[in-house]
Amino acid sequence: MALIKRQLVQYASVPHTSDVGPVNFYVYVHSVDTMATIIAAGYFNDVRDKLRVNDHIQLMAVAATTGNYGEVTVTAVPASGNVTVAVDAEGV
Repeated sequence: MALIKRQLVQYASVPHTSDVGPVNFYVYVHSVDTMATIIAAGYFNDVRDKLRVNDHIQLMAVAATTGNYGEVTVTAVPASGNVTVAVDAEGV
């Protein structure tokens, strides 16, 4: 499958300060794609206009009725090429 744009929902934003750039927080739930598919480079290409480096996305993938939760940070949003994310470490 592919990203469903309307299921990427922004729920918070931290404004730009002198020492930190703006950061947005999102939730994304997909009922078909696996977590491996969602975190692959290029999955978020269709929403590159929304995303910025360091934005945070909470993910819920429910493939074959098995739920899998994860969190990622956006690592690159090039004008062309793939948007990339990095899986956040647990318990940090």
